[in-house]
Amino acid sequence: MTRSSIRKCGACVTTMLLVISLGCASGSMNTGETSAASPGAVRLDLGLRLSDGRWLELADLRGTPVMLFVFATFDAVSQASLKSLRPFVPQHPEVLVVGVAAQPRALQLVEAWAYALDPPFVVGADPYGRVENGESMLGKIEAVPTYILYDARGYEIARATGLLSEGDLAKLVQPLSSGAD
Repeated sequence: MTRSSIRKCGACVTTMLLVISLGCASGSMNTGETSAASPGAVRLDLGLRLSDGRWLELADLRGTPVMLFVFATFDAVSQASLKSLRPFVPQHPEVLVVGVAAQPRALQLVEAWAYALDPPFVVGADPYGRVENGESMLGKIEAVPTYILYDARGYEIARATGLLSEGDLAKLVQPLSSGAD
């Protein structure tokens, strides 16, 4: 390797790290809304193996608004998101929060992640790998963490990606109090 190629490589790495950190550090309230009236609207229907070994069918939760917290166990921003989620969960008992690990071999790591970080909500993974492959009803997950809000009927009403504050989370669930479900 020559000195000029080392400098170019270093500049590329620096640029990539800057882009990644800017993208992860800023919470983007990109909300995509769907409802029963939207073309192609899909109701929440996904099975998860929870960190304690139990099975959870999200379709069985209809009647209750659900917020999916899609994360990766190795992702620092996903871990930092727990700072906002810890007070949010008890302050919003009307919303059931469910963590969904979206990464290869998630099932192997989700139990240790839940044990180490003790999130205030249940955590699980799709044992068939559809979530991380973008083949589940959640669609392609562009980045983690991603928050997906479903109304009581099981339709997606909001979606946001990035590191969200408590205030951002409260704004995300506002459609529930305005009669969206």
